Amino acid sequence: MIDRELIEKYQPYLYNLALRLVYYREDALDLTNDVWIKIIENIHTFEKKSEFKTWAYRIMINLFLNQKRKYTQLHFEKFANTMNELENSNLSNEYDEPFKQLLIEEAKIGCMMGMLLCLNPEQRAILIIGDIFEINSDISSEIFTISKENFRKKLSRARSDLYNFMNNQCSLINKQNSCKCEQKTKALIEKGYINPKNMQFTETYVDTIKKRKKTKSNALDLTMEKLYKNLYQNHPFYEDDMKIFATNLLKNKEIKKIFEL
Repeated sequence: MIDRELIEKYQPYLYNLALRLVYYREDALDLTNDVWIKIIENIHTFEKKSEFKTWAYRIMINLFLNQKRKYTQLHFEKFANTMNELENSNLSNEYDEPFKQLLIEEAKIGCMMGMLLCLNPEQRAILIIGDIFEINSDISSEIFTISKENFRKKLSRARSDLYNFMNNQCSLINKQNSCKCEQKTKALIEKGYINPKNMQFTETYVDTIKKRKKTKSNALDLTMEKLYKNLYQNHPFYEDDMKIFATNLLKNKEIKKIFEL
């Protein structure tokens, strides 16, 4: 049986997965809402052979991949060209120093999230599950309904594509690269990618993915790969008001109909 407590417990994990899959908060909330409808419709099929979170993740991944054309897809070459064409300049003194740092962090997280959108949808989902959330290959293969060996191969390809791009483009990885967060933030604001009055990623959060993840994959051998992974794992873990979400979800007309059956 689905109740408010269950929704409030697992919604943060589903929302944080959704946000990294689709980038925009509104799309992430819509995706999690659709996932909960699927969960409620199919809860009778949950056999408890795996954790509820694993089962819910599998529903979200399947739904996302089936609806992938709804969501933004970027490409590495065009993404690099866009960033390289932005003027390098420092933020003006109209912002005080603490707020400047917040804006730079917004630019950094937004840019890194944009890089995820350059992976094809399956690669993106596999890298988020396997590297950023560090869910081990036994559970990850169950989420994607593929063999452990196939999951590891797909993860390796996704990791290589993203990490090679970052190594050639991002100064967080290679300091020789010219694309630096603090020098691109002003241009990102001017182009409308960042709204100082309505920030997408740094407005409110209480934790990081690194502190929240509970399962670990096999340790990575290469120090450089650990650096890429740590950058993403230090991104915020968002805690929306789950009580409001649960209340609105349980008022949903589709869900009311399911409960009435």
